[in-house]
Amino acid sequence: MRILITGAAGLVGYNCCEVFAARGDDIVAVDNFMRAKLFGNDGNTRENAEALSRKYQNIRFESIDICNRLVMEGLFRQECFDLTIHAAAQPSHPKSIEIPFEDFEINAYGTLLLLELARLYAPSSTFIFCSTNKVYGENPNALPLVEKETRYDYDGIDGIDEAMSLDQTMHTPFGVSKVAADLYVQEYAHLYGLKTGVFRMGCITGPAAKAVELHNWEPYFMRANLTGRTLTVFGFKGKQVRDVIDARDLARAFLLFSESPRSGEVYNMGGGRENSISLVESFGLIESITGRPMSYMLGPPRVGDHICYISSLAKFQSHYPWKIEIGLREIFTDLYEALRRDELHRH
Repeated sequence: MRILITGAAGLVGYNCCEVFAARGDDIVAVDNFMRAKLFGNDGNTRENAEALSRKYQNIRFESIDICNRLVMEGLFRQECFDLTIHAAAQPSHPKSIEIPFEDFEINAYGTLLLLELARLYAPSSTFIFCSTNKVYGENPNALPLVEKETRYDYDGIDGIDEAMSLDQTMHTPFGVSKVAADLYVQEYAHLYGLKTGVFRMGCITGPAAKAVELHNWEPYFMRANLTGRTLTVFGFKGKQVRDVIDARDLARAFLLFSESPRSGEVYNMGGGRENSISLVESFGLIESITGRPMSYMLGPPRVGDHICYISSLAKFQSHYPWKIEIGLREIFTDLYEALRRDELHRH
């Protein structure tokens, strides 16, 4: 296959490059390294691009802004893509509150442009979109919850499925821009017949993550532990729960969808119940791996934050032979080893 991967140097894009390049597919990897501009040098993903370019001859990196219509149209005219994996985004909901216009341009306009170019120049191709559980806004917080010793949990359900409402709730601009993009991706299947799939993703992580305080909390917490920094935990006594998925498991899900696309489908995608963990529970796990104590203080809640979010994976698993293969201890151990390698490399 000939594949376009946007945001290719980011966490999801990097792991998709790995999975598809290892199969021998030809990949055009697009990234303009905006992450460093949004989040500072800690968020810079250039190292990921360099590592992929060294490892695979069948990956060609292009430094392109996905919102540049003329350049992107030229790329689609020149190539004949069988698959687009659209992972480029402004990914932080706190950041979106500061930069709502830029957030919309990247997330909503950028997605619409790619869909239209796929429709015009690759109408038989498949289009996978990285959406987010933030499309549900604060509606997950309205579910009945119980407070336990170390976490909040649902009272009566196993996880959140795709029937959760998108309406009558606060989203932050990030959630709104992703809702717009999410619906456009569905619409291009229903109206134009493009083979699209929407994945509403939770907390994705992995060794390729370039963690910052506003995005990708797991390696950020691990780095804070290793450097002895005091973390600020925003709201809910640190008992807020997330379901964590390694980006390698996510990339395998994308591969299965690409091989047998179910056009216009929407899937909630995360670690599910087995990979669910609260922030304070993660501290214990991190301490058990590093042997160092975690230092933290409680701060106010963040706008639009979920108290408890655990994805129901039932729909995707009913459509494809897929399950989580990388558990929480392995995820956090891999993050620990990756951060130690980075530190040795810097010195």
